[in-house]
Parts: sequence; C-alpha cells; structure tokens
Amino acid sequence: MVDSLITMSELINKVVAACGVKPMIKKEAINLFIDMPCHLKVVTKMAIEEFVELYNASHEIPIHFPLLIDGDFKGIDIYLKFAQADEDLPDVLVVSSLQTVLSRRFREKFIDTDIYTGITSDDALKTMPQTFSNPLRQSNMGIYATGYWSVICDLSIKPPYVPCPNRWSDLVDPLYKNLITVPGHKGSNSIAMLLLLMKEQFGSSAATDFAANIRNIWELDVILKSLDSNEARRTPFNIVPSAATIQLPQQKRAAVLEFEDGPLLAPMHMFVKTSRIEECRPIINYFHSNIMQNALSCGNFDLAGRVNWEKPFSFPSWEYILNNDYEELTTMLDVELQKGLRSDVFHQC
Repeated sequence: MVDSLITMSELINKVVAACGVKPMIKKEAINLFIDMPCHLKVVTKMAIEEFVELYNASHEIPIHFPLLIDGDFKGIDIYLKFAQADEDLPDVLVVSSLQTVLSRRFREKFIDTDIYTGITSDDALKTMPQTFSNPLRQSNMGIYATGYWSVICDLSIKPPYVPCPNRWSDLVDPLYKNLITVPGHKGSNSIAMLLLLMKEQFGSSAATDFAANIRNIWELDVILKSLDSNEARRTPFNIVPSAATIQLPQQKRAAVLEFEDGPLLAPMHMFVKTSRIEECRPIINYFHSNIMQNALSCGNFDLAGRVNWEKPFSFPSWEYILNNDYEELTTMLDVELQKGLRSDVFHQC
C-alpha cells in the first residue's frame, strides 16, 4: 500500500528508479536540471562539474546535479510532465527542448503563477528589440542563451539548379521540391521552430507544402558527410543547427547562406524558483560567466547578453507561441509534415 503522505517527486523518484535511473530531486539540496543540445552535453557537464564540487565543499546545502551522477538526462522530462507542486520541481532549470515547459499545462501551473521566474540577463534585455523583449517580460519567459539554424548550400552540385533562397519563407516555394535536407533521428525531425515560423506566416498547409520540398531527413553527421561527396541523394540546401556550421570541414565545397531575415533563433531558457532565487544566485551568476560562454561557444551558442541583437534574426512571434499549447501545436505540425513527405525520406545514405 502506497503511503498517503508520499509526495509526487518521491513517487516519480520511485518510478524512474525502477527504470534504472538515479533520483532527480533531493531534499535539502539545490536541485539543478539542464537539458542541452547533444553537441553541448559533454562540454557543459565539464564546465559545471568543477563549480558544483567547489560550491558543495564550502556550503552546507549542496547543489544536486543529476547529470554528474549518470552522465545522462534521462528522467528530466518525466519530472516536468508529472510535476504537481513546487516541491516536485528543480530549483534551477535550463532547457533547450521547449516541448514541456511551453506546454499550456506547465506554463499555467508554474510560469504564469510565478512559481518560476524566467531569467534573462539585464544586458540582453537592454539590447533586444522591444518587440522581442516586451513579450518576454510580460510572459515571464527567460532566454539564457541562443543558438541558430542556418542553411548550408552544397556548392559541389553542378548547375543547372534553382537560385539560392534568400529568406526562410522561400523554402516553402515548390521551386525547391526535393532539394532540401533537414536533420532528424529515428523517424522524427528536429525542425519544430522552423515549422512554427512557417505555420504562422502561411497558415494551415505550410508544413505539408514544405514537406514536398524535403528530399531527406538525415542525422546531422550524415548530412555533413554527404556535402561535397558522391552521394547521389545529397541536396543543394541543407538546414542545420549552428553547431554544424563550425563542424564543417574547410575543404568541403559548401557555404552557409546569409538570409535577408537572418538565422532562425534556437533559444535556451532558464527558470529559477522564485522562492529560492537569492539562494540560487551563485548558480545564475556562474551560468552567465565567461567559463560558460566558452563552453556554449563550442556549439556556436551565445549567452543572450553577448548576442548582437541589432542583426536580423527570424523567430515565430511570442504572441503566436504563447497563445498556443506548444506541445500540442508541434505535434500537430509533425502530423501535417508527415502527410507531405516522400516514403523514402528517412533512408540513410
């Protein structure tokens, strides 16, 4: 018989423990969760590890950082999805995957009620366009850092082919049918933010129309390998996250396209429990340090306060994102995308 006094966090701890995952929430600790893109997991773990060890050696209440225990991010999404109260949440949460934190349930329960405070540095808020920063302040969303999405053009594909796109919206044009490769893994795609941008601009059929232009959905390393190669299925235009642009070998005949409306932002968000914000101040300060900036730069990410916000960039409007349930909307967009995809789109080269 389950103890009637057991908390949700204790119950979830029991569930994930049964799955072989270490406890994520510890009492009498400052609980820190981070969810980084794959290419940043190792370098950020190394950057945070020394700080946590030094902090814990000199403070009575330690920082509990599950990533240091098992080197994985398993279980984080389970906690966030099933959290019912303040005690079920980490004290500091840094996420690049927005599926859960921007779901209507999570926002209404923990962000709109100010249980969490979204953290955006003063430097960032001073330099961001007001049309971007004002909704951030009003909705209690915090942008910690950002990466970018770009399009790499494979210059080894000989003419004749269509002219290069100049804007993100050009990619929906039937002119680019079967000429685009996007990243994905195990039957799924990784372009949710781009689909949101297209949906807002072009309406209900945008994802399906764009799908007709996609020739391949390949893992990122496969995309990079295919550039300037003999692979028959490679495409002129390849949508990739910012990390890929610094992994691109110099000898490859390929170039990053400079769009008129700039790269597509890939923001990383930070939330801190309002009730413990001063206690968590050392973590907040460290995460905005040069050490963390150097770690983030390994994946071509920048702290929000280091971004040149005067340069053009693309992003769905905050109003559009926040007026929808992000989880439901992105799931629906994925269904719409699947309708227009080729049957062999996931076939790896």
